[in-house]
Amino acid sequence: MKRIKRVLCLLLCVCMAAMLAACSQGEAAETNAEGVRTEVSRIAILLPGYITDQSWNQGAYEGLKTLEEQGYEIAYTEDVQAADMESTFRSYCSEGYDFVIGHGVQYGDACVRVAQDYPDVYFFITGNPPSGDNLPENIAFYDYKEYEGAFVCGALAALQSESGIIGYIGGGDNSTQASDKNAFIEGAKYVNPDIDVRTVITGTFNDSSMGKETALAMIEQGVDVILQTCDETGLGAFEACEEQGVYCIGYTSDQSALVEGDLCLTSLLVKVPEMITSQIDIIASGEFGGLENPGLKEGVIDLAPFSSAVSQEVQDQVNEIAQKIMDGEIVITPNYNSQG
Repeated sequence: MKRIKRVLCLLLCVCMAAMLAACSQGEAAETNAEGVRTEVSRIAILLPGYITDQSWNQGAYEGLKTLEEQGYEIAYTEDVQAADMESTFRSYCSEGYDFVIGHGVQYGDACVRVAQDYPDVYFFITGNPPSGDNLPENIAFYDYKEYEGAFVCGALAALQSESGIIGYIGGGDNSTQASDKNAFIEGAKYVNPDIDVRTVITGTFNDSSMGKETALAMIEQGVDVILQTCDETGLGAFEACEEQGVYCIGYTSDQSALVEGDLCLTSLLVKVPEMITSQIDIIASGEFGGLENPGLKEGVIDLAPFSSAVSQEVQDQVNEIAQKIMDGEIVITPNYNSQG
């Protein structure tokens, strides 16, 4: 009789464990009235650089850490280049991550290929979608108007320059970097049609020595204001500007503290942490997917406070240009031509 009781007790425990597991799975896979899952629990991100760059990648990492503090399980892979993009996406999906982020426009094509095979996983790309129709509904693209900020920075650089020669240093050969470069040129010429703009796309976001060499070469050509949008590569450009006493403009976060004195005129701010964390509420709302195009007007793109080297007159001119963009008086059409 005791043996039968032990068996019955064991069976009861197994049933209770199964019921608890089923309840747990039901809670983790909460759905809306249309049967669309509106909750995620495990979040992973693919980064083009390193979380110590004090720029684009660090911002994404900070957003990810905020989600971890909220109870989500997180993972990330740094320096994911073209050859490993698709396999890294697939690896996270096979490991059970239900929200996977490619932090940059360069991840779009690989993400589209993978998303088709994992319809129950949410994917997010911080950039514009690749060309083509019938993109998977489980991907959201955040084509933020970074070029609006680059236009304003071009105007600031042209107004601040004494030599009449300014420079732009980009990282990757992709549509975001191309549109930044071209908008910087357009903004500079908006205030000074005769301005000379030198531009270099270095091909890397992760080489500070190359950034320094590139900036030094520009400075030798007479460039006296440089905008960099190239993450760790840009840190080297800042080092060159500090050594040579040349003005610079930061990227993604307020980078004024990275350069001594008032040499960092401002920074082109991209609210990366907010871009990452806001997707959770969008998933919960059942409206995830498609394309969003926020910019200056929405506050996703902004400028950091000006340094003391920027006169009030120049500040007013730059702020007026930014306001005209927000009011629709200046309309910038993104130019993705890398040769532009």
